[in-house]
Amino acid sequence: MKNDCQIRILFLTADPTDTARLRLQQELRDIRERLQLAKERERFRIEYRPSARPGDIIQAIVDVEPDIVHFSGHSTSSGELCFENEFGETQPVQASALAALFELVADQVSCVFLNACYSEIQAKAIVKHIAFVIGMNQAIGDPAAIAFAVGFYTALGASRPIEEAFKFGCADIQLKGISEYSTPVLHKKKDKRSAGIYVERPRIEERCYEEIIQPGALIRIKAPNKMGKTSLMNRILTYARGHNYQTATLCFRELVDSTVLVDLEKFLQSFCVAVGNELGLPNKLNEYWDNQATPIYNSKIYFQQYLLANRTSPLVLALNHVDLVFEQPLIAQDFCTMLRTWHELAKSGNSIGMIWEKLRLIIVHSTEVYASLDINSSPLANVGLPIDLPEFSLKQVRNLVKRHGLRWNRNQSEQLMEMLGGHPFLLRTACDYFRLHEITFENFLEIAPTPAGPFSDHLLELLEILNKNSELKTKFRKVVRADSPVQLEPAFARSLQRLGLVKLEGYSAKPRCKLYRDYFRFYLGNNK
Repeated sequence: MKNDCQIRILFLTADPTDTARLRLQQELRDIRERLQLAKERERFRIEYRPSARPGDIIQAIVDVEPDIVHFSGHSTSSGELCFENEFGETQPVQASALAALFELVADQVSCVFLNACYSEIQAKAIVKHIAFVIGMNQAIGDPAAIAFAVGFYTALGASRPIEEAFKFGCADIQLKGISEYSTPVLHKKKDKRSAGIYVERPRIEERCYEEIIQPGALIRIKAPNKMGKTSLMNRILTYARGHNYQTATLCFRELVDSTVLVDLEKFLQSFCVAVGNELGLPNKLNEYWDNQATPIYNSKIYFQQYLLANRTSPLVLALNHVDLVFEQPLIAQDFCTMLRTWHELAKSGNSIGMIWEKLRLIIVHSTEVYASLDINSSPLANVGLPIDLPEFSLKQVRNLVKRHGLRWNRNQSEQLMEMLGGHPFLLRTACDYFRLHEITFENFLEIAPTPAGPFSDHLLELLEILNKNSELKTKFRKVVRADSPVQLEPAFARSLQRLGLVKLEGYSAKPRCKLYRDYFRFYLGNNK
């Protein structure tokens, strides 16, 4: 579902005059009544379009921008949905036509519900583009169709995920003593695009999925730049939305600027308003902010009494690039203390704790040690689930190579790792380069650390950063010149690690990969 508060349902019906009459109005009326009884009934909006003709579908989708598209009516035994023509008679629409339409709105529609006989044929075509599609595997009578729809939307109104709502619909058919409870079928999209790009790290995703459904959960994802932190965060959010949780994401690159760095109250007010905006809620600081209270206390009240109080489903709040806050001495400690307090409030076991159980936090940051805050001794130490993203293993690299359609042997994968390490960004860049260019593996290894290679923009960006900081540049020059790890002061080690240029081994640092060693040895090695 979408992140905003409202779920829009486009309810299309067609009952051609040359077909048997259906009880479509009763189905719509019963669904509306059930959603009106839901605790979060204001989240649901049904837009009804009766006597739908094929040309009406596009206009309705464009106008309504629905999350769910529901069709109730007839279907042929070959799976064509029966819309109406200009004379009110049957106008069949083939599965391929509707699938082509839903491909265009795949980023908008999350569920298609086809409450018509033999509509599974359509569902199989549409699910290539839409996350969830419900169809019927045979003919279904009015009583069963209505019972299933009512059960489905009753559960959806109770903030149940679509997969569970489907089961409630089937159960409602059984409870009414109707034998057609196995007729509805739920199809789920296989995300081939994600499978081709995203390489899972064993157990990490599974552990995060387990954690995010726990009351008051807090997950802290940490790794150097371009290691896949945001990708993992997005995977967790997608999983949460599949459980009908509402999600919101704040990027601290947009939230932190010079106007809030020295003013904790201004920063926290901006933070509260930004979360409300992501949820589609108006700014109510004037109602909940007490000038006689501390900013930390006011922020707690704003969440507790406004953003969380009336929720019936959990809110997953993802905070990306939080290291920008960690580096600010006037706000870092208090902000971390506040997040820890919220996490602990969920464990209190009282009525206040029940409110804070609804908040699930994902905190994403780049490094372990900061100029203004050592995260290991900060208020966030030993809180929640810490996730330290490792580099890809050889097995994962070979998996990535295979998914990019490259036929490499084990030795070539090992040579690629020798050049790039297990760095996800560098590996993906390399695989993409091979797919787009006619180049031998040996030639690739030769040009990789040069301006002619596929990493030239990335390497130049890093070089420019070093050129702006002469001390950091000097320290890194020592690292790339040396044949063994070099001991560095913590501040310099932290900066180089955050840039992803080095690996830390105890108190010492070494280049992250051969690519960095060769490139920076050439461009930094001859300088004094």
